[in-house]
Amino acid sequence: MWLKLKKQLRQWSGLLITAPSVTGLVIAANYLGIFQLLEWATFDQFLRLRPAAPVDRRIVIITIDESDIAKAKQWPISDAVLAQLIKTINSQKPKAIGLDIYRDLPVPPGNSELVKVFESTPNLIGVEKRVGNTVAPPPALSKLGQVGIADLVLDTDGKVRRGLLSVKIADGEISLSLGAKLALMYLEKKGIYLQEIDEKEKHLQLGKAVVIPFTGSQGPYTRANAGGYQIILNYRGTINNFDTLSMTEVLTNQIPPDKFRDRIVLIGHIGTSFNDLFFTPYSSSLFSSPQRMPGVVIHANITSQIISAAQGEYPFFQVLSPQMEVLWVLFWSLFGGGTSWSLRQINYQRNQLILPDLLLSFIGIFNGGIILLFGSYLAFLNGWLLPVVLPLTALIFSAIASMIYRHLELQHLVNFDGLTQVANRRYFDEFLQHQWAVMGRKISFISLIICDVDYFKFYNDTYGHQAGDECLRQVASAIATEIGSTDLVARYGGEEFAVIMPNANPEVALKVAKRITANVKSLQMVHKNSLVSDRITLSCGVASIVPNSTVSVSELINHADKALYEAKQQGRDRIIVAIIQENKKY
Repeated sequence: MWLKLKKQLRQWSGLLITAPSVTGLVIAANYLGIFQLLEWATFDQFLRLRPAAPVDRRIVIITIDESDIAKAKQWPISDAVLAQLIKTINSQKPKAIGLDIYRDLPVPPGNSELVKVFESTPNLIGVEKRVGNTVAPPPALSKLGQVGIADLVLDTDGKVRRGLLSVKIADGEISLSLGAKLALMYLEKKGIYLQEIDEKEKHLQLGKAVVIPFTGSQGPYTRANAGGYQIILNYRGTINNFDTLSMTEVLTNQIPPDKFRDRIVLIGHIGTSFNDLFFTPYSSSLFSSPQRMPGVVIHANITSQIISAAQGEYPFFQVLSPQMEVLWVLFWSLFGGGTSWSLRQINYQRNQLILPDLLLSFIGIFNGGIILLFGSYLAFLNGWLLPVVLPLTALIFSAIASMIYRHLELQHLVNFDGLTQVANRRYFDEFLQHQWAVMGRKISFISLIICDVDYFKFYNDTYGHQAGDECLRQVASAIATEIGSTDLVARYGGEEFAVIMPNANPEVALKVAKRITANVKSLQMVHKNSLVSDRITLSCGVASIVPNSTVSVSELINHADKALYEAKQQGRDRIIVAIIQENKKY
């Protein structure tokens, strides 16, 4: 069982190395904010692809545009007109009225009339601006505590994706946003109240919903400003998702009976000249110029979101914890690399390279990407904001990394000895030929050491082939630790090893050979049937040459071989150096 598991782990070792490595790199890149714009774009696209939500009949928007101003014949609209508008709306007994128009200064005529309306309309909420360039609230409404903040949170690309529910003002008092205040007024009249359930984490219970504040690194965000109490806004939609009437229609009494009864009424500008338009996820389009959304419609969306979540209709977006996000990315990294790895394994097992590695990796990436996108979209429809670009990047790069790893692994199998993990004879020949040409151009020495394990046949006969294999592995490792980074150690024959050393003269080669033999002796591997020592030893032949037109690679090998033979003839456990110059041995 253990051996089978070990074999499986060895078979999948490449994936187990590449997938976590890619995951770590992707998470680090995400921490730097590299993927944030792409995650926002995906979030926006999911919102636009989502089936259209039904019109929220709980909210009516009274719109004011340029045609309304033309009919009123005054801008800003006078206090008298505004007072008449509010009185007409309130006559149908709405649950709440939100006035999304700054009214910090009187606009004659009719200021005293408007103040009376403010003071006699307890369900009316005015606005102020608290963040940045502030705008004071209507004085009369401020005294009554009937004010909400109208500030909206813009992402760095200028879009509104978050709803600001409240801010803490200088004296520690909490000031609610217009949308939050209207929603809570509506819900309180239905017996639904806001309760704190976790003071430390600021988690709130509102009906069937748990409100969790935005922390800055959630869903499509990385280290964003989380000031105040924010949520990621689950938009109901555009202005088409709400009932609307123009100011003119209300003032001329073109209102269906009970149009406003028990509903929330929001009053606000929608015209392009009022400078109250914002880019949102609905602004982007491949086929048209970006359209901005009036601020009053965004406040309507915030109100609708809070009420819907409290009543169990449309939930607040849920996000993964940081730990789960890492596991989510790791899963898709393993999925991408594993799919490509499996396809290649099947391909190789059939002994027919039907499809090249690149195409197999593309198939794995394509299939994994489709599953990831579709799954994330389904999760989005159910209120979960899962990272998409982050795991998709991990999937792609894991598939590519596993392909590269597999290629290097195959290259290693072709060039390296399976038992000792040093170069094989094939790679030895290639490397020597290459370095021979290079050293010839540089007019520099190249040295070759050929080593033989003394009386290795006796060792095999005495201790068995498994012990013999282990002996060769340890000898190969001992040799490899004593050579330079530009040198090569190879298994030359059964128990013979060769070391190629470019740029090494005879003196350097001899020093390396001495270190090699000493290191092998330090292994203290018992060899009771050796005729020269009771421990494993090496015999070495060393040859050095400056390549030129009068000598060949084969002569270098022959002289190293002859030097090794002479070492054996002289009793083994020794080094013989052959210096070749002008085809002569010295």
